Amino acid sequence: MRVNGGPSPPVGDQAIRVIREIKDAADAGDDSRADELARAALAEGMRHPTLFGVRATWFWREGLYLDALIELEAALELAPENPLLLNGLGECLLKLGLWRRACGAFEAALARAPHLVQAHHKRGLALQMHGALHAAKSAHRRAVELQPDHAGALGSLALIAAGENNPESVRLFAERALAHDPSHPTASIAQAIAALNRGDADAVEGCVGDILKQARYGDDPPAIEALRELAERFDRLGKVPFAFAIYAAVNRKRREIHARRFAKNRSSGKVATLAAYFNCASRWSAAPPPAATPDQSAGHVFVLGFARSGTTLLETVLASNSRVVALDERDCFPDAATALLESPTGIQNLSTLRETALTSFRNAYWESVQGFGRSPARKVFVDKWPFNSRRLPLIARLFPDARVLFAVRDPRDVVLSCFRRSFALNPDTFEFLQLEDCARFYADTMSLVECSQQSLPLHLHCVRYEEVVADFDSTVEAVCRFIGIPWDQQMRDFGHAADATIDANAQSRTQVRMGLYAGAVGQWRRYKAELAPVLPILQPWIERFGYAAD
Repeated sequence: MRVNGGPSPPVGDQAIRVIREIKDAADAGDDSRADELARAALAEGMRHPTLFGVRATWFWREGLYLDALIELEAALELAPENPLLLNGLGECLLKLGLWRRACGAFEAALARAPHLVQAHHKRGLALQMHGALHAAKSAHRRAVELQPDHAGALGSLALIAAGENNPESVRLFAERALAHDPSHPTASIAQAIAALNRGDADAVEGCVGDILKQARYGDDPPAIEALRELAERFDRLGKVPFAFAIYAAVNRKRREIHARRFAKNRSSGKVATLAAYFNCASRWSAAPPPAATPDQSAGHVFVLGFARSGTTLLETVLASNSRVVALDERDCFPDAATALLESPTGIQNLSTLRETALTSFRNAYWESVQGFGRSPARKVFVDKWPFNSRRLPLIARLFPDARVLFAVRDPRDVVLSCFRRSFALNPDTFEFLQLEDCARFYADTMSLVECSQQSLPLHLHCVRYEEVVADFDSTVEAVCRFIGIPWDQQMRDFGHAADATIDANAQSRTQVRMGLYAGAVGQWRRYKAELAPVLPILQPWIERFGYAAD
């Protein structure tokens, strides 16, 4: 990504000289010098879009996409009509997985520069990622109209055709792409999918193996997702080692792309620190219950657990009860409150907060709930977000009367499922990209939950996923008693609540809509050899939760 050039506001002679020197350094490929000059100019108070653009380019090349985004936004404040800056903004948003915002940025760029080929193609990629395939095809076709040898757009058209099981279009577009770029990964992936659709799995293995040796497939988000879907198909064919090899390669690529972004913001370290603190802490005093207000909920429930432990299933079952209103995976806690969990000093301060501060945090929480379109008045409010598990100290302090439902599932199934699925990346889900990281993050999270149970005044009830599947009525009736709502037989038909409750892009939505699925129990056994390196990390929790060794 390079965003220099385009219309700029008028500047003085000194700024012109500095900007010329910066552009000369950039044109010569000396990005470090260009960045150094831009830093110095900004430090001296000079403001020009080129300076911010150079900084954005440097951050981009370092893999610091959020920092690049900030620099581009600053540049656009000075030159809001600059199509190259808008295109660069779209590319940053694409890297960050913000598909809809990326589309908006590319559309703004194209409104000012309709012949910007790369913006058409990248807009097509963003459209593919949020499922607007018809519009994506139009975007890629426009890129090809403007540049007939654009291998990326041709490969994307082949990939979409493969998903539509249109082998003739796959052949046409893939051959054109590969004629211009013989090793283009997206076109090759499209051909592999078409071959697998024909039942030629053995030939596809060799082709996919070659693709995984390349670095470039990481530049195309839909291609990464297509590889993961190929892994799922090989899994269903019983080719488990090869499926696992694809999962691992795709995760390595995503980890490589985003490593710098999360290097100083790893959730694993924060959870380990919290677990160590509460392992030594004495029991906290319960905060006084918040004063009741007319619009407050009739009950407050947090659905927690590690990702892929059955939290979405549990939330959807509860949401099918007319006494419940649920909110799916939205962070309602104010930043000032969560910041207290970032250090031992903050944790200690949390334990001694006065009622005025606690009330302020509670009010901010409920305002967020309302802001997300939920009105918990006179109903039991269910807040489901698995990663709130590391906020149990905050929950205990702010909402001492709340009920906590903690979802438990065989740790081996949990870690395997997290590793196999594609999540939008954040400091928590980044831990899933490496099997050992995921297992350690799981173990540290369980340690924190166990220590929190021992140290904090919590009303916590464990709900085992396998028991929900095997004995739905008894397990859910016990949950209802715990949170204070009557059992309702319509809760058996919970699939209807999924559309209203679960985010359309959530990993678990399709599965929950299908109802109870016993096949998800014990999936890890097929991957026992692949999981062997991390089983010692998980073994204490396998035993503690009472799961069989094999």
